[in-house]
Amino acid sequence: MNTFIATLLAGLRKLPDTRAAIEALVLFLMVIASGGAFVWGAGIPLNTNAFEANTLMLWVSTFLFPTLSEELVFRGWLRKGMSLPALAALLAFVAWHPLQYLVGLPFASSLYMEPRFLAVVAVLGLACSITRVRSGSIWPGVILHWGAVVILKSLFSY
Repeated sequence: MNTFIATLLAGLRKLPDTRAAIEALVLFLMVIASGGAFVWGAGIPLNTNAFEANTLMLWVSTFLFPTLSEELVFRGWLRKGMSLPALAALLAFVAWHPLQYLVGLPFASSLYMEPRFLAVVAVLGLACSITRVRSGSIWPGVILHWGAVVILKSLFSY
């Protein structure tokens, strides 16, 4: 257990270097493109009230859950260079989404059962895993994950 906590804390303390930040930005754009393709293909309407007063609350709340909490659970224990364990974390991350819906968690959506949505989740999880394993920092994945969730929840009505 000490190794798990030490790895988690090291990932929180380590800030990404410039290379890791640029990689995370490129991966973020790929995630947003895949998410955009999903919502367009699924016919999810654009939220015309995307930037109402509650937007700030959405941004803050999604930073804590699901973003930071999921990154800590699924990738916090990974260390730099851990490719095979990163794959296991990715599979668990994807499986977590339909499980949330099946057990009736309050923020889960029926979209979590949609294969195309799970493909976007897989792209997001892969991007976050890559940033964690390559940089040794949890923060690029946290910001990447948070940005994707905020954009999807703010701009689209689901």
